[in-house]
Amino acid sequence: MKKSIKLPAIIFTILIISLVFGSSNIKDIYKSQQSAKIYFNKGVYKADSFDNKNPYKNYFYVFYDKTSGRTENSKNGIGLPFFCAQKDGYVTFKFGGIEEPEEIFKIKSVKNGVIKGYFKDDSLLIFTPVVNGNPDNFDAVEYIKRR
Repeated sequence: MKKSIKLPAIIFTILIISLVFGSSNIKDIYKSQQSAKIYFNKGVYKADSFDNKNPYKNYFYVFYDKTSGRTENSKNGIGLPFFCAQKDGYVTFKFGGIEEPEEIFKIKSVKNGVIKGYFKDDSLLIFTPVVNGNPDNFDAVEYIKRR
């Protein structure tokens, strides 16, 4: 009788420990909110914006995986880390940290890996995958210098 009580108690203890410590990773919590629709995969994307205020600017979004990465300015390399959740028709970003407010990127179109859409300021952004862009060692400033 004692053997049958020990096994459920051990399983219960392991379950509680895994719930407490396993959910402590904030990135994993954000990952769990994801749907099946994926627009951005691991890699580097050049983000171009053409608008009247700033007629040509480009940034790079470096995705470590489908839920996190960093931005990089092509002039000085400065950027922010981000988390994101990809849903049907939009992607929510949290730039700078998980505690930051969400910014919603509405998808307009996806064709041949090129993603077009808008943040709330309504400036069209065009994300183009960087061929052979490696998120582990990508440097936006060096990339622009070589072009």
